[in-house]
Amino acid sequence: MKELLLQLAGHNAWATRRLMKLLATLTDEQLDRDMGSSFPTLRATVLHVWNAESIWYQRLHLASPVIPAAVAFQGDAGEMARLYVKQSEELEAFVTLASAAKLAHTVEYNSPALGICKTPVEQILLMAFTHSAFHRGQLVTMLRQQGIPKIPSTDFIEYARVKK
Repeated sequence: MKELLLQLAGHNAWATRRLMKLLATLTDEQLDRDMGSSFPTLRATVLHVWNAESIWYQRLHLASPVIPAAVAFQGDAGEMARLYVKQSEELEAFVTLASAAKLAHTVEYNSPALGICKTPVEQILLMAFTHSAFHRGQLVTMLRQQGIPKIPSTDFIEYARVKK
């Protein structure tokens, strides 16, 4: 399981870096244009995914309460991209350093919607990585709808080819 999680963590950080490099160059108007997605703008989608990764990361470190990283964020696009990339890289570092026992450990946390939950670390990581991939797909669609040229591929197979 660790090898799979290492690949997914590496892909997640790589894909985040690629997409955030592009988003950091966009104007506020582009970032804040309502695109009618589940989170209406590029900025809102990035902030959501960054928050989610930070919440899961804090839960992995047994923080309570957790504080969403982007909840009070007021910086520009470049700073948003830099901090979100940092969060994805911290998740990758967590997996890299985690022992098999740590990955098999079950974490207890308080979910605002569900109350007290218990989830294995492996499942938390799978949730974080698949959730981020889902929203990266939305970001790519929103970028295409705005006519943004040269959107980088974030496909796992591209990551695997580059990593060789």
